[in-house]
Amino acid sequence: MDNVQEKAIIIRDLATVKAFQHKDAGTADMECQPMDIYLFCVKQGHVRIQTSFIPHPLELNGGEAIFLAFPKAPWQAKVIHQAGTELFTVEMEASKLHTLINPVFDQSQLDAAKKLNMRDLMKLIPVNPSLLVCFDQLVHHKLQLPFQAIFEQAKFLEIFSLIMESAFGQHLDACPVMMTPAIESKIHQVRRHIINNLETVPDPDQLAVVYELPRNTLKEGYRYIFGKTIHQYHADHKLESAMQMLEAGELLVKEIAFKIGYQNPSHFISAFKKKFGYTPKQYLKREAFAG
Repeated sequence: MDNVQEKAIIIRDLATVKAFQHKDAGTADMECQPMDIYLFCVKQGHVRIQTSFIPHPLELNGGEAIFLAFPKAPWQAKVIHQAGTELFTVEMEASKLHTLINPVFDQSQLDAAKKLNMRDLMKLIPVNPSLLVCFDQLVHHKLQLPFQAIFEQAKFLEIFSLIMESAFGQHLDACPVMMTPAIESKIHQVRRHIINNLETVPDPDQLAVVYELPRNTLKEGYRYIFGKTIHQYHADHKLESAMQMLEAGELLVKEIAFKIGYQNPSHFISAFKKKFGYTPKQYLKREAFAG
């Protein structure tokens, strides 16, 4: 039997955010309406999603997300998760999403389903640790009314903007190399390799050999999909992962430094401050004050 912890946050007039922690493997069935849009964001573990309108299952690993929607008719989804999986879902109406992107959006445009192109939404989205920190802050904050609703709405808007940026805001005008679905899949595999081996500086030449990609295709394709070079992505992801570890409160600053590959904790502290504007200890004080 699936042992699950679930918490829901209702963002007034915008969306419902849910957090799930699954101790055991299991499945969940969903009934969805045509104008419902769902975001699935996996913090850790693995999820397989089978929908009534996509012939093949969708695979999501930790640090990945996807939007799902089907504007033509009600649809169903079966979510199959591994033991130890943690994920977040966001449910919102299509009109709310359009309004957030464009405040002057005319809701009557939604009356004709043929005008909607949900396919642009339904693609694998890379999730950075800073976004997962925002989800955790939204779900686990200790604020009380009347400040609770203000904080939750602001944090949701931050999450939404980060998701939109990851999904649509980083591409160049055109990819300088040929980008096929198979190549894009391999580049996503390279990203998973990098985030699973943060303590090691990635070698693009070696990664190109391992994942059977021409070096230039990997280099330019990676930058096209994720908006950063391999080394920039690795450096940023290390520090964002450090912020996530600080948020969890289970490791000392020096332990986090060693865990993500810094031999000298002072170098880690300097890099953290350069990226975020404050040291790890200053960040912890800020979070303690906010909580």
